[in-house]
Amino acid sequence: MQYASIYFDMIQKLLAKTWNSQKEAMQKAVDVMTACAERGGLIHVFGCGHTQILVEEVWFRAGQPSFISPIFDQGLWPHNAPHKGSALEKLEGYGRLIFESHDAKPGEVIIVLSNSGRNAVPIEVALEAKKRGLTVVGITSMEYSTRVKSRHSSGKKLYEIADIVIDNGGPEGDAIVQIPGLKQKAGPCTTITNAAILDAMLVQVVANLVARKGSAPVFVSANLDLPADANEGYIAPYLSRVHHYKG
Repeated sequence: MQYASIYFDMIQKLLAKTWNSQKEAMQKAVDVMTACAERGGLIHVFGCGHTQILVEEVWFRAGQPSFISPIFDQGLWPHNAPHKGSALEKLEGYGRLIFESHDAKPGEVIIVLSNSGRNAVPIEVALEAKKRGLTVVGITSMEYSTRVKSRHSSGKKLYEIADIVIDNGGPEGDAIVQIPGLKQKAGPCTTITNAAILDAMLVQVVANLVARKGSAPVFVSANLDLPADANEGYIAPYLSRVHHYKG
């Protein structure tokens, strides 16, 4: 288990580094998210490919707030013909169409996740969100993004568009463990750091709401011995606006 141990050690160090270096940016994001939720607004979350795992992490999950509006797209899922999804995330115009299908209002917040920050779709989603008056929080790898060229006609990358930028600390290429005899590195890291960033910020948003309002709409696990409708009251205020609550 030598390399498994190396991976765990590297992840722990990366999480500590991310927390210590990104606390201020995360605080800025928490402040705008808290204000948005306090007004009854939604926090929209978007990512392409495997980054959609992070969108699932924060939506309709035990311990997460119900004011999350996920922006999913079937064409971008890696299990739906991964080569097609990889091509689509580079297709200019596709991000605009995705964003236009969701009910996002001025003054709300969108979190856009992209490790490289270079592909057309996440860049377009961020640009369209800014046009509509949303605050854009970009979670990206600054090491990765500053070493690659934009694939959008604007020439910009996510960190150059977002109002608040959070660096997930990932290296160029995402993988972190060098194994002798293998040219490329193994062990992607940013699913873990991205999840930690998102979960930590949302925990603080919930705590802020409880301090200010006395409560917060947080889902409980459907596998606890509770009434079947235990979460219905948390969904109701957002049912008309969150596209995926309606199926």
